[in-house]
Amino acid sequence: MPDILDMPAGCRIDADLGVAKVQIGGGADTPQRLAAALGLGAPAPNRYSENGSIALSAIAPGEWLLTGPADAVATALGYVDETFQEDVVLALDLTHGRTALRFEGPAGQACLAALTPLDLRPDRFPVGAAVRTRLGDIGAFVARTGDAPAFLLIVDQSYTDYVLHLIGHAANAA
Repeated sequence: MPDILDMPAGCRIDADLGVAKVQIGGGADTPQRLAAALGLGAPAPNRYSENGSIALSAIAPGEWLLTGPADAVATALGYVDETFQEDVVLALDLTHGRTALRFEGPAGQACLAALTPLDLRPDRFPVGAAVRTRLGDIGAFVARTGDAPAFLLIVDQSYTDYVLHLIGHAANAA
């Protein structure tokens, strides 16, 4: 993985972010039960909610992405297992199989905008938005995490070199 210093302005790798996927086959109250178990509000579809330690993104019906410090994500997965013992649950720590990148400020937003078809303007993609989308030729997760602007991008680790190549190309084209 390239040195973080090689990243263009407004872009950086977040090597400390924990990532987990949670899928639960359950009733209509599943999102509320999951959120309550994690100590946060239930996110609407394509949104996330957070409690200062972890964030829970609703990325598909019955499917969520959990992010935060690795130890907090591991603890949260334990709460999921405790709460949903009677349900069909897939709760996987994906931290070591994902790469997280942060895009911050106008330069970061411009770089990310060059890579994805998302309309990243605040009125179209406000703070709290969290979606699966395309990044070049691959699938990716993107969330708007702040007004600065600030974004989180998560991709499969096997695509890291490709994504960094795209970022470098976008930065050079600007």
